[in-house]
Amino acid sequence: MKNVMKMIVILMMIGTQVNSLMAQSNSTGIYLTLQDYKMGKLAYADANNLKLNEFLGGSHINLKSEGKKVRLAKAETFGYRFNGVDYRFYHNQAYQVLDTAGFILYSHAQLMPQGKGYVTATMYFFSVNQSAPVTELTIANINKSFATQTEFRYSIENYFHNDASLATYDKLNKQYEIKYLYFEHQHNAATQHASL
Repeated sequence: MKNVMKMIVILMMIGTQVNSLMAQSNSTGIYLTLQDYKMGKLAYADANNLKLNEFLGGSHINLKSEGKKVRLAKAETFGYRFNGVDYRFYHNQAYQVLDTAGFILYSHAQLMPQGKGYVTATMYFFSVNQSAPVTELTIANINKSFATQTEFRYSIENYFHNDASLATYDKLNKQYEIKYLYFEHQHNAATQHASL
């Protein structure tokens, strides 16, 4: 009987830890600084009614926390997490963080004219690190940002035929193809340096 009770207590503890981890991974809150983002530290984790005010490039976000209205300047806030997905603010726009290995890939939904109306299109962006400017993901911008990494730039030019193909995701390997090329270059550079 004692063993059964111990087993029940252990299972309850494991269940509590799993629920806590699931709540953290799907959490919502604000990253006040870059350091908070790096540490995964969310402010206003109890926030609800998060309003980004993106229409016409609004410069503030509004939310409710502990029953109080809170207004934060986007320019003074690194970003936010919504349902487990991270976003970074840059020039009053929210960019979804897609991949942080090596350099950062982002996406951003934008209205684009089509016929007599508009459609929402997903545009892709990158930054060389978390504090660097967010730049449109184009071959020309990759060449500028990685000017000293010749092998990587050449492989980009040979592998991708247009800017739109830079955001190709390999579902089988679960990674963006541009990241594969980047890390292949990093590996080759490290191997060459080690052999000297």
